[in-house]
Amino acid sequence: MRSLETGTEFPALHPAFHNRCRSLKKRLCTALLAASLALPLAPVSAEEDPRAAVQLPAEVAAAFLAEMRTHMANLDDVMAALAEEDFKAAAGIAELQMTQGHHRWAAMAEQGASEEEIAAAKERFKARRAARDGQMGDRMGGGQMGAGGGQGPGRGMGQGKGMGQGKGMGGGMGMGPGFGRHMPEDFRAMGDVFHEAAESFAATARKVSSPAMPEDYRSVLEGLQGITMACRACHDAYKVEIAR
Repeated sequence: MRSLETGTEFPALHPAFHNRCRSLKKRLCTALLAASLALPLAPVSAEEDPRAAVQLPAEVAAAFLAEMRTHMANLDDVMAALAEEDFKAAAGIAELQMTQGHHRWAAMAEQGASEEEIAAAKERFKARRAARDGQMGDRMGGGQMGAGGGQGPGRGMGQGKGMGQGKGMGGGMGMGPGFGRHMPEDFRAMGDVFHEAAESFAATARKVSSPAMPEDYRSVLEGLQGITMACRACHDAYKVEIAR
């Protein structure tokens, strides 16, 4: 895959990673291709930046960039846990801090929810999200966008504030408006890939036996690359600008 910023080629992916994460890569490549159609592919000077600009209100941009820095910190914590061979801790960080709805899962953990309670809440979240996306697809397929045909709440990288962090951990989705309503569809698709890659990594890391075998390390690192690949692709394709 060609870098949109430098015109250079990305390094080849491990064959096992290609086989195990094909669906994630397909979604990411589709979103990246759509985002790149309007961008120049020829090398540019250092002063130029060919990435697509996402125009955000100042307060939204500040919160969004803070969210991205938090994801960087979380990724660093994951790598620190892996360096200590604490695969369960690495999985927990990814699950609570980097998957879809992560603000809610982290809040539930802080309130004392068990792993089983959080897992059950995740399943309800996924079911409701799938039902919502299915309803949107039906409306779009029938040409009935109407009032419910918008971008959808809280979709994409980060779920925003107001994630239902009050009491009643097993209740409704509690989703605030999130950043997704400000983002183009292709950007939100990349965000979905990032969150899904984090969930896939967490599942892989949690399965590591003790003592860890060489194939365990390879699987975990391949899962970690799925996360960093999503980050790299998004940063290659987009930049944030303050809306005037």
